[in-house]
Amino acid sequence: MNQGERGRERWVLPEVGRRRFLIGAAAATTVVLVGCGSPSDDGPGRSGSPTAPRKAVDPVDAPAAGADGDVFTLGVASGDPTTTSVILWTRLASDPTADDGAGGLGDDDIAIAWDLAADADFSRVLASELISAKAAHGHSVHVDAQGLEAGTDYWYRFRYGDQTSTVGRTATLPDGSPDAFGLAVVNCQMYEGGAYGAYRNLVDEDVDLVVHLGDYIYEYPGGEGAGRHSLPNRMLTTVGDYRLRYASYKLDPDLQAAHARFPFVATWDDHEVANNYMGDTVPGDATPEQVEERKAAAYQAWWENMPARLDPPDGPDLAVYRDFTMGDLATLYLLDERQDSAEPPCRDTSTAGLDYGNCDDVDGEDRTRLGADQEAWLADALGGSATRWNLLGNPVVLAGIDAGQDESAFYLDTWDGFPDARKRLIAQLADVDNPVVLTGDYHAGMVLDVHEVPFDQDTPVVAPEFMAPPISSALFDADVTGRTPQLRQQINEYGYLVVAVTPDELTATFRVVDDVADPDTAISTAAVWTVAAGDPIAQQT
Repeated sequence: MNQGERGRERWVLPEVGRRRFLIGAAAATTVVLVGCGSPSDDGPGRSGSPTAPRKAVDPVDAPAAGADGDVFTLGVASGDPTTTSVILWTRLASDPTADDGAGGLGDDDIAIAWDLAADADFSRVLASELISAKAAHGHSVHVDAQGLEAGTDYWYRFRYGDQTSTVGRTATLPDGSPDAFGLAVVNCQMYEGGAYGAYRNLVDEDVDLVVHLGDYIYEYPGGEGAGRHSLPNRMLTTVGDYRLRYASYKLDPDLQAAHARFPFVATWDDHEVANNYMGDTVPGDATPEQVEERKAAAYQAWWENMPARLDPPDGPDLAVYRDFTMGDLATLYLLDERQDSAEPPCRDTSTAGLDYGNCDDVDGEDRTRLGADQEAWLADALGGSATRWNLLGNPVVLAGIDAGQDESAFYLDTWDGFPDARKRLIAQLADVDNPVVLTGDYHAGMVLDVHEVPFDQDTPVVAPEFMAPPISSALFDADVTGRTPQLRQQINEYGYLVVAVTPDELTATFRVVDDVADPDTAISTAAVWTVAAGDPIAQQT
């Protein structure tokens, strides 16, 4: 949906060959210099408001040692917009498949230029600056472009010597009272599971922001033989491993195109570190110290590869929960449900199996899901909400799913393993206007009712829950309707969720691809549900 009355023409990104568009380094522009100097060593480059026009900065003339070929192989991205700023991202790699994950650029920092413009052909450049892509950060950059207008489109690029990156398009959030705002919700994109045809179709959707709810990468060995395979072909444990895996994913032209088309906001689920990790534990016999080392490596690589408005992680700690407000229309609260979580009940610590089943310990104690700091932050944020809609970006299912047949069985690393923490969260949602839960993780599309007491149909419905289908990860297509009365619809397809918000209504559209193995697949609408303001019960249209 458009932000207020702002129109948005169809944006088609050229690919590598078809989708990739390189701006010539010799293009003549008039620029405004934003800020002065390089970003700090500790976080995104902070840039001030535009000043007087100046001559465009020149990127370094000579390639760095070992930087043979294109250094912009991993594309560009933007994210975490506010009404006046947005993060601009790229990560340099001349050899993105190098086994050490270093991208072939050595240990030296590299100076590059970034430009921001009011138009796609850069005839009206608004900002131009030299910054440093630091080797310690995987040669990634996070530019905080500030002093922007609310609800406005911008175009950006990066330059190095005679090389120019793909042009990206981004937008700031609206202020005031926007008439509409649109989100696309994506998750679970295992590279080996299929092509990214969903992303190829997503670039044509009329949305303002993409919300990624986790499992951006998977940590398993990439495999070999026929089909798609990511690098390295080993379980990820080191920062070099995780960097190489992100590079493998980001080489996909359809994923690059989606990042270049829309600003993203992202959180993580488990596979950014390890399957079913919770706090400092994983299924199996790893010690907390070993899990912390792995988390530190994974968090570092996640930060390096996401356009997030966050400072670099300090070891195995990175607070990624945050919120985004679209005027008085809606607020999106983005949660982290892994990093500070207690261990699920019923876990067999001697194996690396799933946290699946049931036991008396499920109701045996009050386990934290969010951690004390995040739970307090969310209580304050929801308590201070003044927007019409309150959208919860929730990586794992909240309403509850009983996947058993003859007796109850749950995936206990979802909210089903944390019943007391879930009750607190649902009570908080009950106190705000028009809560809507947007969920990922389960590898299916779903529509559920979040009851005051989960599974108890006699208690009020507090919020609808819309689960986005996976981009490409293997479907969980077992029918779970029999023991899950709050489940309104199950959609066993690949694709994404489009959410259109107006003051009076929220519309959730499930978009599904015809063939996940085909990068050129067609897409169609599987279901459309609406939620009227003031009524938490979704209706299928």
